[in-house]
Amino acid sequence: MQNKREKKPRRIGPGDLETIAMDYLARFATTEKRVAEMLIRRIRRAAHFHGDDPESLLEKVPAVIQSLVAKKLLDDGAFAGMKAASLTRRGTSRRQVSAKLAGFGVDAATRGEAMAALTEEFGDTELAAAITYAKRRRLGPYRARHIAGEQRLAQEKRDLAAMARAGFSFALTKRVLQSEIEVEVEE
Repeated sequence: MQNKREKKPRRIGPGDLETIAMDYLARFATTEKRVAEMLIRRIRRAAHFHGDDPESLLEKVPAVIQSLVAKKLLDDGAFAGMKAASLTRRGTSRRQVSAKLAGFGVDAATRGEAMAALTEEFGDTELAAAITYAKRRRLGPYRARHIAGEQRLAQEKRDLAAMARAGFSFALTKRVLQSEIEVEVEE
């Protein structure tokens, strides 16, 4: 089997940074942090390959990001709102939505605004997400076939655990799965 030759990075100049960022934004909806990380990665790779000093280009990255923000091509608030709504429709808990937005580099204030907008759009977002998650994973009453006895009890416990790992509260999980299981809390 023939190894693919790694593509040689072309030399990057100061005028190329905004073009590279715009090409990236044409393919991906993303945040300021992600675009900056991508530019830094590309600059370092090209500089290492060509033996150049990357510092002069790295200093220009914040200015490129601010230019894209000023032109309204990069908007963390819009991205956070879109991503939060998409994840909620998919059945992601509020806790996980907030964590994923933080991972994308969205600041706490913008995450809060996005989460507030979710409530306006979906009402009880946590309940809607939990039902969607249970349906998608075929948990509880959304299971294709129901089992009885000891197997049913074991399956209910697994379903509760799956919902807990997904970030949903125990009370909400019991409500969605219509479970009768009681859990003892150790103090």
